[in-house]
Amino acid sequence: MIQTHRRLLALALIAAIVALPACKKAQDAAVEAAMEKATGMKVDKDGNAVTIKTEQGDLKVATAEDGGSVPLPAGFAADIYLPDGHKVTSAMELGGAQMVNLTTAADMAAVHAAADKAMQDGGWKREMEMQTGDGSSLAYSKDKRQVFYQLMKAEEGGTQLAIRAGTNE
Repeated sequence: MIQTHRRLLALALIAAIVALPACKKAQDAAVEAAMEKATGMKVDKDGNAVTIKTEQGDLKVATAEDGGSVPLPAGFAADIYLPDGHKVTSAMELGGAQMVNLTTAADMAAVHAAADKAMQDGGWKREMEMQTGDGSSLAYSKDKRQVFYQLMKAEEGGTQLAIRAGTNE
């Protein structure tokens, strides 16, 4: 029960960090201390990036400031489709799973079609495809890896993508 509360609190604190990515070094230290006390886990905050040491490994989260972009997680597979002109608004990594959120000015239908073609041309097997008026989803597998795309029309135009990648192991 205590572990569950600590994890929920840690997630809430991560959300707070995401909402305030422009913290300075002094604020970073205060945030680190508060998160460490609340979770009992080692926390390292450096600008827009946070690393939390968990039992499952390091949880790494990076969020971009308005209009900015953060790097893809280390080791993000080069054979996973990313649209031209994208910005990485957030990136997370834990235990071999990688999650990135992107924006692009391209139309959602065009991004969906380009992702599907590129992934299948790259040897990925499409496991699922679903489209609605304002969104779509695609899932692929290759060897022991899986990739899941969620696409949504962005309010300001263009497309928002959430890409989840990991292994079956």
